[in-house]
Amino acid sequence: MNTPDAVSPTTQGPDALKRVNSAHLRINNPPAMSPAVRATIEENVRNVYNPFISSMLSQTSDQYENLTNAQRIENFLHTPATYSARRSVQSISASELTPLTAAKREALSKETTMGQAFLALLKAFVGTGILFLPQGFKSGGIVFSPIILSIVALLTLYAMFRLLACRELVGGSYSHIGEVAYGKWGSRMVQISIVLMQFGFCCSYIIFVAQNMNQVLAYFGANVSVGALIVLQTVVYIPLSWIRYISNLIADVFILYGVAYILGTSFTSLAVEGIQPVQYFNPQDYSVFIGTAVFTFEGIGLVIPTQASLTKDRQKQFPSLLVWTVLGLLTFYSVFASVNYMALGDPIQPLVLASLPRNGWTLSVQCGWSFAQLLSYPLFLFPAVKIIEDMLQLPRRSSGQKVQKNVVRAVIVIVTVLIAYFGQEHLDLFVSIVGAVCCVPLSFIYPPLFYQKIMKHTTFMSKVVDWLVVFIGIGTFVFVTYSNIQKWGAAPL
Repeated sequence: MNTPDAVSPTTQGPDALKRVNSAHLRINNPPAMSPAVRATIEENVRNVYNPFISSMLSQTSDQYENLTNAQRIENFLHTPATYSARRSVQSISASELTPLTAAKREALSKETTMGQAFLALLKAFVGTGILFLPQGFKSGGIVFSPIILSIVALLTLYAMFRLLACRELVGGSYSHIGEVAYGKWGSRMVQISIVLMQFGFCCSYIIFVAQNMNQVLAYFGANVSVGALIVLQTVVYIPLSWIRYISNLIADVFILYGVAYILGTSFTSLAVEGIQPVQYFNPQDYSVFIGTAVFTFEGIGLVIPTQASLTKDRQKQFPSLLVWTVLGLLTFYSVFASVNYMALGDPIQPLVLASLPRNGWTLSVQCGWSFAQLLSYPLFLFPAVKIIEDMLQLPRRSSGQKVQKNVVRAVIVIVTVLIAYFGQEHLDLFVSIVGAVCCVPLSFIYPPLFYQKIMKHTTFMSKVVDWLVVFIGIGTFVFVTYSNIQKWGAAPL
């Protein structure tokens, strides 16, 4: 089988990849395969490019994003090297040599809808962070906190638009944009930040699950320490980290159920007992909420893959979808946190679930949400694992290296468990530090820097605003981290 050798898709960019793809489609005798094998490959490729999963793949496959789903699948299926070790055509029965039918082609041409993109954005933003917001409003105050939350949302939105503008010019992933702007150093800084951010999320999930299950077991008379429950999760997470192909581990139902129950309980409490005493501004702990707000609104890593999954026409509508999604979440977060803080008052715990009445409904929410986070752990660990494996130069597809990769992944899990173990006593401070150290660079600092470097001719006002956002990000990083570390050292054990 002859294929074009003059163009390399990895070196000549997306147009070259499309030319190679077109050449593949012109092959007179495409590789033959059974319908079952082809259907499996098609489904796997579609799953791999799910917006939530695609952001977690290797950071070097940048041109792939610019193809449609149909082109990705056809390009993959018609790559001769893929079939070099397969059975010959003569050894396959005639019934297996079936072409791609019109119905299948129509199914493959379907792209992500705007509704699916909206759901992908919700998955990016809505997670465990929402449960820290009510206590965060106590840290900042019922008046101060919504203001800070709004500022964080607007800064995050601004940085997302800067990142999308960079992608429109140079294409590719977040790390690819960093490499175009600042070379290998820019790409590596993005990757390191992603690793730290995912580590922070995973550690907070471990503590979350342990604290919730500690309360559930205590309700039934079993006394198991939070530390022991953190360590026990290692038994679950190490095997999960060995999964090579991760499809959607959906836990949305548990999260939706939990949020509805929490709001219902708080509204009932307000109706029966009225508003509890609250602080308008908390001068002692307001810095804690700043980091928590950044942690809650972290979702910039999914913006590029979500937009890339849309058709060209729909990509033009994506900015407005992003604006309305962020503003809608800002409104919902503010209402959720305010209602719970006013209903529960100053005794509210870092995890709002711990402040709810001890009954079967609360226990079901704690169990369900813990199970959801248990499933989410491997998804959030996956991008960090892939980046670390690339840094260690482990081969991507080598069955002989599975043991080595499994050991690396087990070590990564153990590291996150150890961090969670030492951070369990101060979960609110831990989440705030994760927001400041791990999320601020990706959310505030890098996008304006990359934009100013890539865009050769920008207005004076554009430069002023971009550098203002960068300095706000750096100031937030330093101030929140320093103040929270001080509080950590002064807090009683």
